[in-house]
Amino acid sequence: MLIAASSVKNYALEGFFAKLQKAVPVYRREDSAFSGEGAVRFEASGEETWKAMMEKGAPSFANQGIKVGDQLSIPLDNPVTVDDENYFKDVRVTISDINSDGVAQVSVCTEYHAVSSLVELDGMTSKFKVFPKLDQSKAYEAIFSVLARGDCIGVFPEGGSSDWTQLRKLKVGVAYIALSLKKKYRGLPVTIIPCGLNYISGHRFRSKSLIEFGSPLVISSLLVDRFISGDKSAVELLTDQINTKLHDVTLNIPPCISGMLNISPFESREIIATARRLYQPPTVQLPVEKYLELNRRLANGFSKISDEPKVEKLLGDIREYNIDLQKLYLTDRQLENSPKNWKVAFWGMWNLCKQVIVLLPFIFALPGFLLHLPIAMITKWKALSVASRQAARSEVKIEGRDVIASTKVCLQCYLDYVLANIHRLPLDL
Repeated sequence: MLIAASSVKNYALEGFFAKLQKAVPVYRREDSAFSGEGAVRFEASGEETWKAMMEKGAPSFANQGIKVGDQLSIPLDNPVTVDDENYFKDVRVTISDINSDGVAQVSVCTEYHAVSSLVELDGMTSKFKVFPKLDQSKAYEAIFSVLARGDCIGVFPEGGSSDWTQLRKLKVGVAYIALSLKKKYRGLPVTIIPCGLNYISGHRFRSKSLIEFGSPLVISSLLVDRFISGDKSAVELLTDQINTKLHDVTLNIPPCISGMLNISPFESREIIATARRLYQPPTVQLPVEKYLELNRRLANGFSKISDEPKVEKLLGDIREYNIDLQKLYLTDRQLENSPKNWKVAFWGMWNLCKQVIVLLPFIFALPGFLLHLPIAMITKWKALSVASRQAARSEVKIEGRDVIASTKVCLQCYLDYVLANIHRLPLDL
């Protein structure tokens, strides 16, 4: 398995288990990024290429340690969506040359954006962030040694964890590893197995999940020949094939659904799940994989006819339905199984009595609850703080919800251990 080197270095628990699994640490540009000094100005110099110059009084590229191969990240005031799938808060350009006058030749990083032109850069002056070019030769050697002996290796192709409700733009690392391996060992069969990790409610702790495996992707000899001849487009073509395979085994909520109702991606995912439950007959019980398949089809169907006014009204009605249920502290399943007409009052009273009965044992657990309440408050505060910090410095996180649960579990175990030892002190004395 590949793991970010920053996770091994900065998180002791993750690093410990990564070493047990013999994971290969990989350094990422994002982990070495730094803010540039001053501002950079762009001027068009050709088709889809620009000159980048530091503003007067700012240190030159060389004095800031910026070199050929590095990427400059320019923040955007208004985020840009590409093909209604990929959402960018910055435009990233790659430096191809720096002349003696300190003027850099740049072009939009197609590996990051999948398009050669994202916004108009000509005449733009902006602050910037630098993503240095890294030497991954040692990591590739470790990966090749694992694969060459017939073992497999797991890779998260998005390049990091995120709380997005759709598949992010894939990094080219998987395709580059596969093609490089075929180049080095022509007779070695290399197969890519798409694996989709799906959560029923990804933002909730202990949510049900499903791991779905797709059909194997065998690399064609034509792509290998193009890669060997120096054609870099072979890597992008294979990445596109991997992306298509992964979309078949993952649930992706298109941004047009949340944009249609001006809601968060998390709420749009809940609307799709509710639409599936309302569509599904109450007498039909389906396995988890069928639930996800129905969600996937509904999401894709709504996105294709999102221009229809009826679709917007339908999704809006489902949202209002969810809001009403939340106000009543009910789920649609409870509403579906509830009795009708005059029996409703008795049904409501019975449910209230059951909740009171369930809460009775809480009286006996009250001392322990009060004892651990400060720990619960500390872990919640710390988890939200870590999530906010991670989301602020990451390009692939919305609210950083993907790190909340792991932070709570790790910190809770540590604080419980400390608390238990504090309670033992009077006994030891």
